[in-house]
Amino acid sequence: MSVAFDLISDLHRETWAEFDWTGRATSPYCIVAGDLARDREIVVNTLRHLGTCYQAVFYVDGNDEHRYHYDDLNASYADLARRLKKIPNVVFLQDNVVVIDGVAVVGTNGWWTYDLDPSIDAEQTSLWFQDQCQINGQVAKTVGRMATTDATYMTTSIKRLQTHADVRKIVCVTHTVPNSSLIAHDIGLADTLRFNTMGNGFMMRALSADLEKKLHTWCFGHYHGSVDQIRQGVRFVNNCRGRGDTEWRQYVYHPLRIVVDN
Repeated sequence: MSVAFDLISDLHRETWAEFDWTGRATSPYCIVAGDLARDREIVVNTLRHLGTCYQAVFYVDGNDEHRYHYDDLNASYADLARRLKKIPNVVFLQDNVVVIDGVAVVGTNGWWTYDLDPSIDAEQTSLWFQDQCQINGQVAKTVGRMATTDATYMTTSIKRLQTHADVRKIVCVTHTVPNSSLIAHDIGLADTLRFNTMGNGFMMRALSADLEKKLHTWCFGHYHGSVDQIRQGVRFVNNCRGRGDTEWRQYVYHPLRIVVDN
């Protein structure tokens, strides 16, 4: 038996003229790994449309969804959850685990810890982020704490799923990059402060909880290059469209079909 998902992310809807996914689905289910848009109404409308294209859509938020809500991220999450709860066929994966035919899907944003590359100064990275988003140091610290919380959540969830009799395989979903080595080849990012806001340095601790080797695939977004690699027996893969107003984009964009044999 196998379960198939379409992976999409980083649509950055406000930077493209239109979005119509009608007839584009290649699987019954869809995983959306964040950064749909900065405008929350566009996020809701996009997920509502995707919900008509699939039997179910499993969604994690990206940092862009909170771009104008950094001052109170807890309220931002509560508002997003409230809005998404009303959309048919859409599951917000924050604090949710979905099991389909023996495959568990567990997800969280991930955020960043400012030290993805320990050789790049974390404090300077934080200051750079504060300048980029015009936020204060307290907000930047809150993002770092959320990254730690998200990593703990992922590790705890995988640990609990080890003894779940109905779960044979696990698919993890984060918005940010879970492993620095996945993007270390990018000469445009290497040795830059931006590199340290690409991922969460604690996320890979989750693999140590996978004692039964159930973890099959780790889907992520945020990085607009292409990644599809096997590491420690796990497939790490992304499928970002990218911002339409930058060079890191896909003019022709398709879902990436992922099959999990269980």
